[in-house]
Amino acid sequence: MTFQTQVTSLVCEGVFEQFPTLKVVLIEGGFAWLPPLMWRLDRSWKKLHDEVPELKRLPSEYIREHFWITTQPIEEPPKQEYFDQLLAQLNLDDKLMFATDYPHWDFDSPDQALPKNLAPTLKRKIMAENARTFYRF
Repeated sequence: MTFQTQVTSLVCEGVFEQFPTLKVVLIEGGFAWLPPLMWRLDRSWKKLHDEVPELKRLPSEYIREHFWITTQPIEEPPKQEYFDQLLAQLNLDDKLMFATDYPHWDFDSPDQALPKNLAPTLKRKIMAENARTFYRF
């Protein structure tokens, strides 16, 4: 819930209009909550855009442009297809970064953190390439 209020506040207060190059990483908050939040913010903005005159675009566009998320804790639905749907709805394949949470007892081991049948190119992006891009390595 805290992450949702932070994302909503940063977007709706026009922070990214004022600071267009700002990037935010959400660490250890999961990410399954993000697609429904984007849908709700977009729907509300379409009806109430006079309440947030700073926003020039859909809230989901600001989220997709400025927010990066980590895998820990990763949602583990009972079927692989549900996880694939979540990733498709999220549409942030280039902004999802692996996080382990080591040395905590419930850390995610790199070899077990992601679903087994994840596409190799997507897995490589999540495990390394997205972080390299973000941190300019």
